[in-house]
Amino acid sequence: MRIAIQGQAGSFHEQAAHKQYGSDIEIVPCDTFGDVFRTYREDKADAIIVAVENTIHGTINEAYRQIESCTAPITSEVTLRISQNLITLPGAALPGITKVYSHPVALSQCQKFLQDFLSHASQIEFFDTAGAVEFVKQQQNPQIAAIASAAAADLYNLPILRTNIQDSDDNLTRFLVLDPNMSPKNPNRASLVVTTAHHAGSLAEVLQIFARQNINLASLHSQPIAGQPWKYKFFLTVDAAGNRLHQAIDEVRSTGHSVTILGEYESSC
Repeated sequence: MRIAIQGQAGSFHEQAAHKQYGSDIEIVPCDTFGDVFRTYREDKADAIIVAVENTIHGTINEAYRQIESCTAPITSEVTLRISQNLITLPGAALPGITKVYSHPVALSQCQKFLQDFLSHASQIEFFDTAGAVEFVKQQQNPQIAAIASAAAADLYNLPILRTNIQDSDDNLTRFLVLDPNMSPKNPNRASLVVTTAHHAGSLAEVLQIFARQNINLASLHSQPIAGQPWKYKFFLTVDAAGNRLHQAIDEVRSTGHSVTILGEYESSC
C-alpha cells in the first residue's frame, strides 16, 4: 500500500504512517502538502496522512485547504507525541552554530530554546525536518544544524547536540488519514466545513444547534473564501458521528447554512 506524506524517511509524517498502517507499506515522499494531494490525484498513492494541528504551533491551514478539495474521505486520525532535537555534525558546539534548518512548524515549536541558546543563529525554513538533517550531513559544515526527530538523526548517523528542545513536553501533533478503502470501525468524531448564511449571528446559530444536540466542538477555525473578500468558511471538528451528527447537520442546513462532511472517524484521543 502506497501512503503519500509531506516529508521523507525519518520524518514525523513517516512515523505517523507506520503507527497507522504498520511497517508493510510504501512511503511516497512529497516536498509540500500540495504535492501530497497531487500525488494522490495522479493515482501514485493509495492513501494520505497529513498533519493538521499541533499543540504548540496550532492549526496547519494549508493542510485543511488541500483536504477540502480531496475526493478521499477522512477515515482515521493519529496523534503523535513530538520530541524535537538539535542535530549537528560531530564536534559542533552551540556557540559556533550560525544557521538552524527545519520545517517551519518544527521551528515554531522550539522558539524558547532557539532564543535562549541560539539567538545568534539564523532560522532557515526547510521543506522537511528529516530533509534538513540530510542537508546538514551533505554540507559537512559544523556551523549549521537541523531540528528533527531522533529517528532522523539515527537514519543519517549524526549526533544529537540537545534533546527535547520543544517549548513544551506536551507537544502533540494530530494527523488525519484519508483512505478511500478504509471503513472506520467505531466512528465518534467528524470533520466538517461550514459556510454560514450571510446574516448577523450566523456562526452562533450553527454552534447553538450543535450545543442543543449535546455535540462537543473539538476545534474550530476560519479560512477566507477565495474570490469573496472578507467572507469566511469554518472548519469544525465535532465529537459525534452517525445519526446524531446527521440530525444536527440537517438542522444546520435547514437554516440556510452549507455543510460539507470531510469524514467520520474514530478519535485518537
